[in-house]
Amino acid sequence: MISSNTKPSIREFLQELGYHPTRNRCKGPCHDGDNPGAFSFDEDKNVWFCHRCGIGGDVFTLAMTVMDTDFAGALRHFGLEPGKPPIPDPEAIRRRRIREGLERWARETGRRLRDEFYTRELVIVRALERLRRDAEDVWSWSWLAWALKGQAALEHALDMVDIGTEQQRITAYRQWRVA
Repeated sequence: MISSNTKPSIREFLQELGYHPTRNRCKGPCHDGDNPGAFSFDEDKNVWFCHRCGIGGDVFTLAMTVMDTDFAGALRHFGLEPGKPPIPDPEAIRRRRIREGLERWARETGRRLRDEFYTRELVIVRALERLRRDAEDVWSWSWLAWALKGQAALEHALDMVDIGTEQQRITAYRQWRVA
């Protein structure tokens, strides 16, 4: 029985049924003993899929399939009252809002960093074109010095924000918040 204050987890339900999920795969309840890779689930989205049967869904669909019951029976199994919405978990709501805020910050910061990176790259190209014509052009050398200064750090920051992991984004956010 799963607490009514939390959203039922597919991993917990599979463990309750006696399966031992590793990563996001296990032997499926519908094909016990068959290929352990035939049944997969996504813990973040709380959904499952049997690659052999071609069916899937959420944890309630899995409970209905395995226990041969209706939706109300699946709800009762997880300690939820049919017809009443579950009590929202304030910690899960807080984590979701933090994650959404981090994503919003990463999009906005990434856009600003890409604009600055593009501007610097454009200045570098134009300065090099002018220097090919006149190697002693003082303006071109100063433009080049400005554009190259911090370019590697900018590229690293852009990578952390655009393609970094969630932990790298958090680290970048903390560093820039202090600066």
